[in-house]
Order: sequence, then structure tokens, then C-alpha cells
Amino acid sequence: MMLCNTLAGVLMFGVHILAPSMLVQAGEYGLFIALLGVLNVMMSFTPGIQTVFTYEAVAAGDGEARQNLVRYAMGVIKVTTWFWVMLVVLIMLWRKQVMSFYKMEEPWALGITLVAGLLQLWLPVAMGMLQGFQRFSWLGWALLTNGGGRLLAAVTFVALLGGAASSAMLGALTGVAFACFVSLIPLRFLLETRGGRPLQWMPWIRRMLPLALAPVVFQLMMSADLVFFRSILNLEESDFYGIAGTLGRGLVMLLGPLAGVMFPKLIQSNRDGKANVLLWNTLLGTLVIGGLVCLFFVGLAWGWPNVVNALKESSGNGTAGGFVARVLAKEQGLGFAMDLLPWFAAGMLCLCFSNVLLSNLLAYQQYRVLAIPFIIVLGYVICLATLPQNGKHLVQLIFLFNLLLMVVLMGLVFWTGTWRGTSSQAMDR
Repeated sequence: MMLCNTLAGVLMFGVHILAPSMLVQAGEYGLFIALLGVLNVMMSFTPGIQTVFTYEAVAAGDGEARQNLVRYAMGVIKVTTWFWVMLVVLIMLWRKQVMSFYKMEEPWALGITLVAGLLQLWLPVAMGMLQGFQRFSWLGWALLTNGGGRLLAAVTFVALLGGAASSAMLGALTGVAFACFVSLIPLRFLLETRGGRPLQWMPWIRRMLPLALAPVVFQLMMSADLVFFRSILNLEESDFYGIAGTLGRGLVMLLGPLAGVMFPKLIQSNRDGKANVLLWNTLLGTLVIGGLVCLFFVGLAWGWPNVVNALKESSGNGTAGGFVARVLAKEQGLGFAMDLLPWFAAGMLCLCFSNVLLSNLLAYQQYRVLAIPFIIVLGYVICLATLPQNGKHLVQLIFLFNLLLMVVLMGLVFWTGTWRGTSSQAMDR
């Protein structure tokens, strides 16, 4: 499963090989990144929803519990659909303002993004049940079709329709549609369940809400800037902000599986009353791998003028002359991206540490303290919407808030005693 998760992430990340084709038309790659950011923000609840239905599917038997699982699933799908409908209505009412905010000339790309968002809200329900029922082969195929389908479809649509943001977003829609289809095939037997006693929604919500909400902190800290950057920068700057952000967020994709593997092991060590050695090992691995990547990005940014000078000296040499010419033609924009890259990388490294620390608190069921990270996220979103005047201000704000979140979570881990595996004695849940 870790291999499928990693490979699916690589395939999704691979869609950015289309950047050169999209940079031909100023602003299209930046718009694509912004719309992916909107999709990611809409997906903020999906990791938590998948976790909830994984837990529920593990506990479900063959009788009434399984019937209730299906009814809870349908209830969540209905709620997310109504949320999506209200969002679409609001966007339709203020469509001119939204299009002006994102510097869009045509609404097609936004419409495609919204449809993909609806499917993305449904998908974690099915994938969570697959994981809970241990249908790992089908879950793996769903992950791979999402990533692979996105990449293949995006490349095809860009080749046929041109390098517009709408063409690339069609790839994202195709990928999530394939994943939904694959996920539902092994779950069709659940449609046979009928009836049952009235559901106890409030106790279920109180029990599952912390698991559903906690990943929102991580998702918003990683993606919220993508909602706002397009309104701050001009078209060409937005393209290269997207490049810097994509490279920086690649660090999260690289290190994210460490926290994912750590989480169930921490739950087990908590139940067994063992010392929390795993937290320290995961933090150390994050520091070593992430630190090396960050140093590489800092060195790349620092040495970029030397790289440009070397390219200028070899611009007419060999078969690489065409590639060198394309790079030099975007020298100013790439310099802008390199100036932002170290701030992005440092902010995302702090977020990777925060992800590990947050998973640790969840594994030890320290739900009450999660209100503090939510306050930080709220402040972060407000500041993103009001403070930045340019790209440099924006990435510095990203770094500062991710640093703040990491420091606060470190304090919470020490305060609750979960750093040594004694949370149940440290404080009341």
C-alpha cells in the first residue's frame, strides 16, 4: 500500500511535466496551479472522512453494523453533495468577481474543477471502506487510476486542445472519475443492505469528528495560499510562483508517507503502554531527508545566477541549444521562482514536522488540544487574504505560520506527555 500511495503521488505530481507547454501562454500554468489549489482546499476533509470510514468498516460485521455503515456513508455523501451545491450557487451568484479574482477569461476551467471537487468529496467514503474491509488490491488500483488517469488524460487533452488550464483540469477530473468507478466495483454488494433501526447521528458525529477535522489543519496549511496568490501576482509571476510552489510542496509528497506509516504503529504502542521511540525516529528521518532536500533547494537558488551565466556561455553549443534558449527566454521568471523557493522549502519542511507531531497527538487521542492548531490555521487564512502585497511577502508568511504551527505542536506534544508515551496519565481527554 505504501508503494501504491507513493507511486500514485508521483503520477499526480507528474502532471507538472506539462508546465513548458502551458508556459507558452502567460498565466495558464499559474491558473492551473490555482485551480488545483481550490480542488485541494475542497479536499481538506477527505483524508479525515477516509479515516472515519476505515475505522467504521473495520468494526462492521455482517449484520446490522454493516447496514448502519452503508447508511452513514450515504448520509455523508448527501451532506457533502448539499455542501457542494451551496458552493456552486454562491460561485454562480458572484461569478464575475470570482473570474476577476483569478484573472480568468472563460469559466470552463472553474466548472471542471467544481465537478472534480464533487467526485473528490465522494471518493474517500468508498476508499475508506475498501481500506477497512482490507480490499487492498482494489484500493491500490483506485489510487493508481487516480494518479495515472490524471497524468495520461492531462497529457492527451493538452496535446489535443492546447496548453490551457481547462485542458489540464480535464485530466484531474478524468483521474478522480476513474478512481470513483474502480472504488465502487468491489463495494456493490453493500447496495443490497436494507432497513435497520434509526441511526444515532449525534454520538457518531462526536466520536468521529476529531478524526475527520484534524487533517484539515495539514491540508489548509499546505494549500490555502493557492486560493489567494493569483489575485496578488500578474499572469507571468503566477506561472513561476506555481513552479516554486510545486517544487516546495514536492517535499511534503516525499515525506508524507513517514507520518502515514507511523500513525497505526503509534496507536498500537499506546495500547501496549510502550515508550514513544517511534516519534523520535520519524522526526529524525524527516530532519535528515527533508534537511538535505532543503539544502539542495537553497543551493540551487543561491547558485542560480551562476547557472544562468553558464547557460549563456553554452547557448549555441550542441543539441541542447534549443532547451538552453527556452530557459534563457524565461530567465526573469525563473529567477523570481528561485527567489521564492528557499522560503517554500523551509515552510514545507516545518509542515512535515507538524504532520508527524499532529499524527502523534491523534494516535494518543489528545483531541481537546487540537483547538489550538485550528486557531493558528484561522489566523493564517485571514492573513493570507489581507496582508501579502507580492510573492515574497506571501512565501514569507507561509514560512512564518508553518514555523509557528510546528513550535506550538512541539509544545503540545511535550505538555500532553505523548513524547514519552504517557498521554493517558498526562491529561484528561
